[in-house]
Amino acid sequence: MPLWERAWHLAVTPWPAERVFRLAGLCMIIGGILVGTGALGHPYDRHPPSPSEIVSSSYVAWHVISGLGFISLCVGFAGVSGFQMRVAGHLGSVDVAGIFLLFIGCTFQAAAQLADGLVFAAVATIVPRVFELNGSLFGGTPLAGLASLAGIAFASGSVLFGIGAIARGALPRRSTAAVMAGGVLIAVPVQPASPVPWWIVVAGTVLLGAGSAAIGQWLWQGGPRPSRLVPLPPVRSPQPPRVPIS
Repeated sequence: MPLWERAWHLAVTPWPAERVFRLAGLCMIIGGILVGTGALGHPYDRHPPSPSEIVSSSYVAWHVISGLGFISLCVGFAGVSGFQMRVAGHLGSVDVAGIFLLFIGCTFQAAAQLADGLVFAAVATIVPRVFELNGSLFGGTPLAGLASLAGIAFASGSVLFGIGAIARGALPRRSTAAVMAGGVLIAVPVQPASPVPWWIVVAGTVLLGAGSAAIGQWLWQGGPRPSRLVPLPPVRSPQPPRVPIS
């Protein structure tokens, strides 16, 4: 069978839950590595940067890497939620609210990173005045308000997600705690918009990436022991009808 036919057969064939969870773990590993390295490789220590910094090739490259990492985390966290449902038997309101807010925050982070690296860099070469600190974009209420709401959603989602996972014992506690702490720190406004230094956000992003990658590796290796899984109801063989004795 040719390679493309085997790939098509693999894609359209229903996947067992174990394969889906392993794929989610792989997405968490890739996303965690890309997000962490994207933060460490960021060439400047403030946000928003100056127009001359936005057009630099290193600024574009590291933001694209971070954007791809958040996309991978979006897919990974969706699979992790399915894994929690398999382990715990169901998802509570805290779990649902956490993954919903976390998915919104992840989606916005991915869009913001890609726009920052691709769209803003192209526009800054034509109209650099727009990207000044008090300009029409970074100094405007719509973008600042949207970024604040997305940061609150990401931080709240990571905390609720972590609380639900730790309470149910579905995921490793240390890795989940790292995701919670990183999700809160990554949403903190930094200099020059606030007195918080840039390294706080970098530390939070590294924590988020390391915790996500650790959860992904744990899932890739098979997750918890079989004794931790909720047993499925036994399949009972149909009993033959009883014939009354006359």
